[in-house]
Amino acid sequence: MDAGLVKLLELLLVFGGVLAFGIWQLRSVERDRRARLAREAAQRAAAQEASGPPQADAPRGRAGDSD
Repeated sequence: MDAGLVKLLELLLVFGGVLAFGIWQLRSVERDRRARLAREAAQRAAAQEASGPPQADAPRGRAGDSD
C-alpha cells in the first residue's frame, strides 16, 4: 500500500470516529433534555392537581369580633 493512501485512510477513520462520537453525544443531550422537560411538565401537572380548585376565603367571624 502507498503511504499516502494509508495516511488518508487513517485520517478518514479518525475524523469519522470523532464525527460519530459528536453525533452520539448531541443525541444523548437532546434525549436528556426532552426527558427533563417531560418530567418537569408532569411535576407541574401533579402540583396543580394536588392544589385542587381555588377555594374561597373562609369566613372571618363577625365584624365586631377582634382576635
